[in-house]
This record gives sequence, structure tokens and C-alpha cells, in this order.
Amino acid sequence: MTSMLKPAYSVRMGSQEWTEQLIDIRVTLGTAPSVDGATVVLPAAPAFKAKAGDGATISLNSGEQNDVVFAGIINRVRRTPATIVVSIVNAGGVMARVRLAVTFEQITAGKLVRELCTEAGVDPGDIEDGVSLPFYVADPERTGWQHASRVAAWSGAVVTVSSENKVDATVIDASQAEFALRYGRELLSYAFDTADSYLDTFATAGESGVGDAADENAHRATADFFAGHRPSGPGPGSSWRSFPALRTAESAATAAAARKRLYDATRDVGLLTAFLQPQLRPGAVIEVQDLPDLPVQPYWVRRVEHALSASGAITRVQCARGGDAFDPAALLGSLGSLL
Repeated sequence: MTSMLKPAYSVRMGSQEWTEQLIDIRVTLGTAPSVDGATVVLPAAPAFKAKAGDGATISLNSGEQNDVVFAGIINRVRRTPATIVVSIVNAGGVMARVRLAVTFEQITAGKLVRELCTEAGVDPGDIEDGVSLPFYVADPERTGWQHASRVAAWSGAVVTVSSENKVDATVIDASQAEFALRYGRELLSYAFDTADSYLDTFATAGESGVGDAADENAHRATADFFAGHRPSGPGPGSSWRSFPALRTAESAATAAAARKRLYDATRDVGLLTAFLQPQLRPGAVIEVQDLPDLPVQPYWVRRVEHALSASGAITRVQCARGGDAFDPAALLGSLGSLL
């Protein structure tokens, strides 16, 4: 005989831990520059002691899988006659509060993300080095979180916050699935959209086009941003961008390949609703099985919402096509012309 799954939770806020009495739990996780957040609703009667600035951790249990889904600090406590509503942010939210005025020199994109974490007072996690930058100006027009997302994207990396509240910046390998969701088992509903691919050329111009970030000419402007290998365009079907911080032709080419890789993957996206899947986070690679008339292929998770209340326990997922379209080798696609 099989038994019904019974979702459960453990929420620690300040010195108190809650395993019952909560009315609603909602956790939203995404990729930078979007900011993660969690909301916990309690009835007004319990003696609630936590305050803004206290630490908070949320663990969810589907009955089959138990995972920490969110860790951070309490951002706001709202009291009404009937409820206490607690808003929680993680390291991404803390970095989004910070606007810097700092110049970095001879640094990689990954080390820059680590430095931004240090400036904001949060912990770096798994961060890949990425492209080399002779200099980068972190100006107050962007938050620390936006700067981190921007420079990581030039290397094809995606910035997320882990369940340990550490900032990760990694190149997702979506060629093989880590998790399987089966329609009629975990998966309750789905919608897949395929959009027209109206762009075929992606070009990114730096401002010097040298071969080495340490070259003294990296600080000088040039008329040949592409080191003699100018792509076609701009024009219809061609997307051109300019990032003066990318001083080498190789870094600019990597940024262009990263934009194409993301564009191609997001031409095919899915919106899924499943029974609570606390193990799913942005960057996870899933495979959706038993879909009528749709092939099985990997998708990578861009956004997740976990929700648990008296009405049920569900996970909503926004995902984009993986497989060959999101293999890290695709980042090398535009470098061949420079060899």
C-alpha cells in the first residue's frame, strides 16, 4: 500500500523555528539581475520575536525530498490585525542595495564578481574566472548585483545565489539533465513556446581590439574593434552591441558568443507547474518526460517559485532549451574567426 505524500517545512527566523502554524510560504528564485525573495505569513497570535536584519532559513519537504530552499536576512516585518508578514532577501538582495564607485584594474570577470561580493559584505561561492578586463568602472548607475550580472554575462556565466546564501557565477552546461519531471507524476501542467529566430549575427565591439589585456595599447581607442575580422552588419538580422570595458578582441568575441547562446536557448521556453520540488533552483537542468507529441530534451531552469499553503504545495518553473543550444562549447563559436 502506498501512502500520500505529506509536504512539510522548517522555517527559522532569528532564534525561533517554525514547523507549524504558518499560513503561507512563497520563495522566488531567479538569475541576476532579478532579485530573489521569500515571504512567510504567520497568524498574528504567535509570539513572534524576530526583527529586520535577523537571519532566516527556509527548508521545504515534499514528502520525498527535503532541501534548504532559501537563506538570507529578514528585510521587513509587517503586522496587521490578522497576520504577520515577513519578507526575506538573500545575498542578491543585499548586493542590490549597494551602489559602488570603484575602479578595478587587470582583473577577470570572475574576480570582479568576488570583489563586488566583498564590497557588499556577502560570501562568494562557485565563481568562474571568465574574460580578462584591463579595467572596469563600477559606477553608481548600477547596483552591485547588476554589475555582477553584467560582467559575468560577458563570459556566458549566469549569476545565482545558492541555498547556502553564496553568490555563484557559472557557465551552465545544459547538455545533460540532472532531474526528470514526468507529466502525470510530478508535473501537473505545462506550456511550451517556440519563438521566431529573427537574429542570426551577434557582434560585440570593445574599444581597442588588442590580443592581450596586459598590452599597453589596451587603453587606447582604435578604429578596428575586431582585429581585422569585422562581422557583417549592423542591419536586419544582426545585433550589435558595444562594451568599451572589453578591450581584447577575444573577450568581445566571447561576449558575442554568449549573447547568441542565450538568444538561441530562449527561443524555446517552458512554463511548468509541478508538485513541490524543493531541489529545483535556477541553473538546474531538467528533462520533461511523457509529454504528448513533444520530444524529451534538456531544459535549464531560469526561475523557480516554491509555494506552500493550505491550498497545496507546488513549484512553478520557467525554463529554456538546453542540449546543443546551451552547451558551453557554443561560447567558442565566434572565436574561430580570430585564429
